[in-house]
Amino acid sequence: QLLRAHVDRAPQVTPEFGREMAHSLLGVLVAFLHSFQRKVERFLEAPGEVPPPDGAPGRAIALANCCPPFRAFAERLAQFGHPESEEPRRQAHAALDRVTRACGHVLTRRLFEDLKPYFGKLMKRKWLTSSDAFDAIVMLITGFAQTLRPLHPEPHQVLVSELHRRVLIEYVRPLLQGRLVCTSAKARARVAARLGDEARQLRELFTRLDSASPWLDSVVPRLRELLVLEDTAALQMEVGALARDFPDVRRRHVAALLDARGLRAQGPRREILGVLQDLGGSEAEPGPPRHRTFFSELPATRPVRCLPFHLPRLRLPRRSPARP
Repeated sequence: QLLRAHVDRAPQVTPEFGREMAHSLLGVLVAFLHSFQRKVERFLEAPGEVPPPDGAPGRAIALANCCPPFRAFAERLAQFGHPESEEPRRQAHAALDRVTRACGHVLTRRLFEDLKPYFGKLMKRKWLTSSDAFDAIVMLITGFAQTLRPLHPEPHQVLVSELHRRVLIEYVRPLLQGRLVCTSAKARARVAARLGDEARQLRELFTRLDSASPWLDSVVPRLRELLVLEDTAALQMEVGALARDFPDVRRRHVAALLDARGLRAQGPRREILGVLQDLGGSEAEPGPPRHRTFFSELPATRPVRCLPFHLPRLRLPRRSPARP
């Protein structure tokens, strides 16, 4: 409050004095925020300094709630219009973003430990006939959302959006790991139906939680289409749409999906995968900003093709024990 009062009075001396004072304070604020960020990260991550599990969420929420006032003050100082204020303003926001992410990591750590066994049951044979694992995932996320009520709206939105992204990454992961390989159109239809229903439930869940990342809602429907479409040209168009919505999708991801749908014919595969090459989606191409990454965090596991013959077993000569 005292600093705000001085900042507000400074332009009454001269506008130039007001700009210089605001710029100086912005530099001091940036130095403080860098120190604050480092101490928060050490406090939350160092095993010897982490509070007991029951107290960690409350402390992470309290630290995250410190960020909006600091962010607003940095914006206020930058608005005085000093020509060199943009860089310290950016640094202030970056430090606060890191604090918010660190707090979010602490808050979601236990949740993802609890979710892990249920994600491990997805995309398997039993998943097609039982919704138990997916229902447990939705229930755990819904319960977790209640613990976020004390969060300020700004970090709450950031955390929920990141939660949305990570949940969908874990949901899609088994599909790219070859857990299910469809051997018929009927099998593809069953998998697609389940994917469509669960995609709808996830969309509704994160809409209720006020996620600011609706761009994520299209990922599962896009992958579903790649399972059910039959025409090569239609599949090519869908791959193009997927690459447009998710610029970090790569050839290996689409190849894994073609494996999941049981498409082995090399001719159609080359035509479909060639779409990414035509669009410039090379493996080495830089991806989008972190908050818009998706497929870059998903390694695609290709099934190992066995050689069509048996290799002879090699017997190594037994070594005699070394003489003293």
